[in-house]
Amino acid sequence: MGLAALVVLGSWVGVAAAGGVAAAYPSANITLSGHGYGHGRGMGQWGAFGYAYSGWSWQQIVQHYYSGAVQALTTPQQEGLGVRVALTENDGNDVFVTSASPYSVDGVAIAAGRAVWMHQVGGAWTLSSAAGCAGPVWTPFAGGVVNPTAVPARNSTIGESDSATLAMQLCLVGGNLAVRGSLEATYNTSGAARTVNYLPLEEYVAGVVPNESPAYWGQMGGPGAQGQARGFQELEAQAVAARSYVMAALGSYGGYADTCDLACQTYRGLANEGPLTDAATLQTLGYVMEVGGNGVPLTTEYSSSTGGYTAPGNFGAVVDDGDAVCPPGVNGACNPNHTWKASIPVSTIQSTWPQLGSLVSVSITSRNGYGEWGGRVASMTLKGTSQDVVLTGDQFAAGVNLLSNWFTLTNTLPTPAVSIASTPDGKGYWLNGTDGSLVGFGDAAFLGSTFGHPLAAPVVGMTSTPSGQGYWEVASDGGIFSYGDARFFGSTGALHLNQPIVGMARTPDGNGYWLVAADGGIFSYGDARFFGSTGSLLLNRPIVGMAPTPDGHGYWLVATDGGIFAFGDAPFYGSMGSHPLNRPIVGMASAVGGTGYWLVASDGGIFSFAGSLFHGSAGATPLAQPIVGMARTASGNGYWLAAADGGIFSYGDAAFYGSAAG
Repeated sequence: MGLAALVVLGSWVGVAAAGGVAAAYPSANITLSGHGYGHGRGMGQWGAFGYAYSGWSWQQIVQHYYSGAVQALTTPQQEGLGVRVALTENDGNDVFVTSASPYSVDGVAIAAGRAVWMHQVGGAWTLSSAAGCAGPVWTPFAGGVVNPTAVPARNSTIGESDSATLAMQLCLVGGNLAVRGSLEATYNTSGAARTVNYLPLEEYVAGVVPNESPAYWGQMGGPGAQGQARGFQELEAQAVAARSYVMAALGSYGGYADTCDLACQTYRGLANEGPLTDAATLQTLGYVMEVGGNGVPLTTEYSSSTGGYTAPGNFGAVVDDGDAVCPPGVNGACNPNHTWKASIPVSTIQSTWPQLGSLVSVSITSRNGYGEWGGRVASMTLKGTSQDVVLTGDQFAAGVNLLSNWFTLTNTLPTPAVSIASTPDGKGYWLNGTDGSLVGFGDAAFLGSTFGHPLAAPVVGMTSTPSGQGYWEVASDGGIFSYGDARFFGSTGALHLNQPIVGMARTPDGNGYWLVAADGGIFSYGDARFFGSTGSLLLNRPIVGMAPTPDGHGYWLVATDGGIFAFGDAPFYGSMGSHPLNRPIVGMASAVGGTGYWLVASDGGIFSFAGSLFHGSAGATPLAQPIVGMARTASGNGYWLAAADGGIFSYGDAAFYGSAAG
């Protein structure tokens, strides 16, 4: 056929050609909506702040995120441990140190303000001193030193007023990094130069808290415990999480350190420390998360924003209502990453994964099942003209710099939507537009469409095969377009019709279909039997849709005034034909077992008959565009309504998988 299509498939967007001929992606950018910032496992920092602001204690916060764990105090032996922090921004470089106070390197006393250069020579280091970090004149004073260490004359304690004066400083081009404890020049197993800051556990925690959670959170909210504002509880929760996380990782970083400064937890020495964050460290002193008091701290992961649902990892996934925090009238206190949008140039995707050739489509193939759209992306496929690329959501997010792996594709239909069709298992749905463009969500797979192909008449509807691995599109002239495992059985495309085709329905086995015209004329193909029509009747209003009975031995037709016409074994359960309507009927769906049916009006009003239960309607909702159709779930305990702009309204057990509303 050589037909191309724009699609959004449950987070599926792209172009593909029927018959397997690939076409280029139809737009310059892929647009996405997403939730959260970071991996989402364990505690969400914005969520923790939201809960603290609402009055939760730090104990309640950590218990919520780290379910199954308990708060426990470290032993004196554990509390006395030191932490070796790899200062990765100086990886591969010589080590330059200084201090505003006297210090020593390899036992040699160094005066306040002077700098020492530790230069790697093979597996050892030579030491030189100068007036400052910039030299310029360096005087050697030792050689062949193994792991030289700069030690302050006295280590400062948390909250001490002259901590900055006593601190060791790592000389860096962008500005010195002041740290408590010592600075060591060492190397990794490959012999590459490394820099390590060794300091007591609680002083390390004090250096993490203000760089992971902003101190101003501790001043927000009404009066809370410990004489602090409610937001202070988040800082304490952060201290407990940071302490437990590093204790669980001791000795695990590259063989020469316990943790790192940026990619592990954000540690910046004395930078950003203040009274509130120091108090949060001291008032939770020694607390970690354990299981049953077994003395083994747990790896308490955390990230900036979970988006409203944590990701499963070391701990189970939980709802994170605190993530939507937005205190009224307070600048900077609303989570900017609870929901976000992004636009990714197609050229960026093609340059990141050049093996694709030209991008054809983006398909979300699985999610983790927690939250909107089915949750975080677990796997996806980029289809290209040269090669397909299978990725995890994390890999894609990292490749194009998304905030998280929880996202959906939000491209809109280029023309108004005309119908909705659900997948057989009810876990997805397709929308199609008048030009044949397709938008699929959930497990509704893209298999081709008429988009981009010159059409003799506009597309008016679609239906899927029993397997959900195929579908038909039908045009108003009765032209049929088959995709996937949908077989072509015939069409009215070459016939002269008294009235245009307005819809179609398939037989139970998918080996046939009916087309229905506005005058109620029925055209049967494959194993679809003809049971009657209104083609020879004078109708008060035109027919707009049809629904088959479960065994395929009958069907109902519905007119815009709600009139119902039943044929074959389709029972008549009632109609709206004699009732005044606010808006015309635009579609119908049958109940499971054929025990009833629903009618839907263009304002979203729902009319239920016999065994079809009412689950809600959009009748009282101001709509941007009129409703054009409906589809029920597999259980029959819910349904979706679709609007002309691609908006989706879900009721009962109908899950929302996304919409094409622009």
